[in-house]
Amino acid sequence: MTTSKKKVLAPAPEPAEALKAPKTPRTQRTPRTPQASRPPKPAKPQESPRPSKPKVAPAAPRAPKGPSFHLAVETDGLAVLTFDCPGEKVNKYSTPVVQELHALLDDLAKREDVKALLLVSGKPDVFIAGADVNEIADTPLADVEKGVKQGQKLFVKLANLPFPTVAAIDGACLGGGCETALAMDWRLASDSRKTQIGLPEVKLGILPGWGGTTRLPRVVGLEAALDLLLTGKSLDGRRAKRVGLVDEVVPKTILAEVARAFAREKFGTKKRANAGPGGGPVRVAPAGPKEMLLEGIGKMAVFSQARSTVMKQTHGCYPAPLEILRTVEEGFAKPFPEALKLEVEGAKRLVGGEVQKNLVNLFFRMEEVKKETGVEGGVAPLPVRRVGVLGAGVMGGGIAQLAADKGYPVRMKDIRNDALAGGYAAAAKVWQERLKKRRMTKAEFTGKMSLLSGGLTWTAFESCDVTIEAVLEKLAVKQAVLKEWEGVARPDAIFASNTSTLPITEIAAAAARPERVVGMHFFNPVHKMPLVEVIYGAKTDPAVTATIFDLAKKMGKTPVVVKDAPGFLVNRLLAPYLGEAVRLLLEGVPMEAIDHAMRAFGMPVGPIELLDDVGIDVATKGAETLSAAWPERMPVDPAFGKLVQAGRLGRKSGKGFYLYDGDKRTGPDPAATGALGLEGPGTKKPSADELEARLIYPMVNEAALCLAEGIVSSPAKLDLAMIFGTGFPPFRGGPLRHADARGAKAVVSALESLAAAHGARFVPAPLLTEHARKGKTFFDEE
Repeated sequence: MTTSKKKVLAPAPEPAEALKAPKTPRTQRTPRTPQASRPPKPAKPQESPRPSKPKVAPAAPRAPKGPSFHLAVETDGLAVLTFDCPGEKVNKYSTPVVQELHALLDDLAKREDVKALLLVSGKPDVFIAGADVNEIADTPLADVEKGVKQGQKLFVKLANLPFPTVAAIDGACLGGGCETALAMDWRLASDSRKTQIGLPEVKLGILPGWGGTTRLPRVVGLEAALDLLLTGKSLDGRRAKRVGLVDEVVPKTILAEVARAFAREKFGTKKRANAGPGGGPVRVAPAGPKEMLLEGIGKMAVFSQARSTVMKQTHGCYPAPLEILRTVEEGFAKPFPEALKLEVEGAKRLVGGEVQKNLVNLFFRMEEVKKETGVEGGVAPLPVRRVGVLGAGVMGGGIAQLAADKGYPVRMKDIRNDALAGGYAAAAKVWQERLKKRRMTKAEFTGKMSLLSGGLTWTAFESCDVTIEAVLEKLAVKQAVLKEWEGVARPDAIFASNTSTLPITEIAAAAARPERVVGMHFFNPVHKMPLVEVIYGAKTDPAVTATIFDLAKKMGKTPVVVKDAPGFLVNRLLAPYLGEAVRLLLEGVPMEAIDHAMRAFGMPVGPIELLDDVGIDVATKGAETLSAAWPERMPVDPAFGKLVQAGRLGRKSGKGFYLYDGDKRTGPDPAATGALGLEGPGTKKPSADELEARLIYPMVNEAALCLAEGIVSSPAKLDLAMIFGTGFPPFRGGPLRHADARGAKAVVSALESLAAAHGARFVPAPLLTEHARKGKTFFDEE
């Protein structure tokens, strides 16, 4: 299934540039060393993983095992300061680390033998990852002001050092790391792809409070600064240089040498970090076109456009971007010290709010996934060197592109040459977009395309460690393809089905090696949606599950392990949501009202729009699978069949519930109501609360049933899957956190009323009823 292409300013699909990217790592994952191929282990029962306990920050910051900073002053006056947190994979600011740097800067300010300071990192591929998010989450509200002021004071000291300062950035330079660099006079960056510079605090529901919100606009200008601050995106070295965030981009292999020479060249030169208006940094980048207009009008245009964009993308549901806008707008013309005070006030308004807590919780869940294997008992993943893809359609082509993009040689197979050509074209289109945006070179484009090969036969599949099946969503077809694959694949190879609803155990029922069969459910569009459901069947070997879990992470996705059942997790929870939307339409509620209410709730698109995007024929097949399993809760409405028979398949056919002009949705199609047997558009106007109860609460109810059945290991994993798989609003924390916020009693009461009015499909789940009776929440253990 798919969600809208619309961007959000909080964690949600971007590994990438969604929470995927820019990343704000607490730890850096080290790539695994490929292991020797091993024979398959005997299949054994696989239990649903136990719920992972939430990270709990210590009551007091834990002091490092030694100094985090090492200063070496050379005979000519070059001071090299190396940041290297002992016992940590990344450099990050904790309270002890901040205190250590405060004392060191005090000493440096008094030295007369230092002519320039060069700051480098002792960690590979990480400059400074930012502040310790555990500390942020655990900061008492009464201490927020103190903590923000301490960080600001630190970087004011850095900026005011009496000699030039240079940052040599190689790797992640995010949050407090970027604020460190902004407080220095000069910034060099390596050309490594792992060098990412930015201020992603907005994704945690906060603002850059250690001077970043104030310094960045003064260094790169309003337009570029707001683009970074309000989206939380990061820039590689070249893009950072284009906006003026860094001064030079240097090949990674010679960065240390060049940085030392560059710092020596600055001996005796004027400072920039504190020589701007009001004691702030000097402007580096030239003014943007809007800023070049009359002073007042130009600024008004920049802020007006930024505010309009924020409201359009977030509907005002995320406080942080609006607070950042206010802080920049009010502080840009003020003296630097006064502008810093506005950062403090903004931080105090944001930290501790429900949205901020939910976004930080989501961050923790994502970080946990990086450390997990997907199974219990220390089972290690098997090496994957080559990937096969069966079916070169929309999903197969997308999966092939993703695997090749991460460096895997990929062999595609289809039954038609035109389908294979479509798979190549789909992959090329994704990379061509990056090429157009200068995110990759022509040589890189050629290299990626060379990793793709394909044909109509099974040639080369004997060398594939994992083959991902993305053929027609019919059980018999998938079973037949699996049987053929087993005839050519190695005994230790893995067959991963991309089925969206069919049980993995049934697909593997006639397999010779059912322990090698697993589910790997991607979401459409593959290159954008961050979730992968990893589904283990009744006989799936845990090592197979661990391998696919690891492969999903190496493909840049966030995997969630799911127990085998029709619809798995995400589509099972979506089914009642989509089904009720259609029933509301048939009852006389206009489709625009239904979709508008859910977009206002925070969903990226409304449910009727989503059905068109998914494909009404595809949604119908999925609904039939789920209805066969739970006919009382998930009956298939005849409306779906009527639309399919009328050729209304949704966006792909140019018409469904809505009309389309190419890829653009133009509005409701009056003829759709006729195809449904309705006389015309509905006129009923239920309230927002009524629509939420009718559409969201059945999703919550099904989530409670999934938890009770062990479909997913914990409420946190369920919420993570729904946010990344459907775009459920991150600011609400997921369906179960939202239910806790509403209260189990209120949810159960609403469901009971709906059951009385509309039937047994709304009967509250036993777990939900128990919570209402005992006053419990889904996250009581936290």
